[in-house]
Amino acid sequence: MWTAKDREKYKDDGRRYPSDLTDAEWATIEPLFAGYLTYTADIREMVNACFYLEHTGCQWRSLPKDFGPWQTVRTWHDRFRADGIWADAAALLTRRVRKARGHAAEPGTAILDSQSVVSGPQKGERGFDGNKKIKGIKRHVLTCSLGFVLAIVVTAANVHDTRAADLLLECAADNGFAPEHIKVDAIYTGPTMDAVAKRHQVDFQISTREDRIAGFAPLPLRWRIEATFGTATNRYRRLTRNLEQYARYAENAYEIASFRRVLRVYTRDVIDSA
Repeated sequence: MWTAKDREKYKDDGRRYPSDLTDAEWATIEPLFAGYLTYTADIREMVNACFYLEHTGCQWRSLPKDFGPWQTVRTWHDRFRADGIWADAAALLTRRVRKARGHAAEPGTAILDSQSVVSGPQKGERGFDGNKKIKGIKRHVLTCSLGFVLAIVVTAANVHDTRAADLLLECAADNGFAPEHIKVDAIYTGPTMDAVAKRHQVDFQISTREDRIAGFAPLPLRWRIEATFGTATNRYRRLTRNLEQYARYAENAYEIASFRRVLRVYTRDVIDSA
């Protein structure tokens, strides 16, 4: 039922596109982009264009002229990716959101899982996931207990989940995260995982479904990463399938979406409630 609260929440706030930054969001992240000097391009518009691309999944040449020449947007998009700004900014905001929600800033427990995605017609490495019958890539994702992404590694879909665990934890360490406990499903077992656990000093905890429960029942805590996958693919059309030629580009696309998500949560839960 449509209520007055819903009307207030979803009313038109004057932005051109739903993906555009609000003034409060830009004020939050503007210092992170202060080091980028430009004579002609508007950095806020370049960031808006990156978010528009993720939300709509459009082609580069189909970007609205409001953002300027698509070649300029592509140049800044690639520069942001090379600098790793999306992952760094998301890590910073994730800590602030966790603290605002009464959790420790540094996550002690994380969740690990993967998502196989069909690849588009572009060139690039891909494989066939025999379990899910998908030809494309596999996103290996590590989230905190609240579902915010800590690290992502993209491989061909035929790469076994356990083979990417070590790379994923190294990526998390590069982002400044070192969880002590990681929730996984039953596929993350064997000598490979034992070696990873020893190397990174983590405890992998396997979550299994109780046989006596009939029907659907979400696994404790691990359901949050499933919600993260659903949010990414439902709200960011560029992630519904893989449209990137290289694994690093696919990781970057996911990092942009993850940063946009945590920025919105930070603005809503920390700034607006202050």
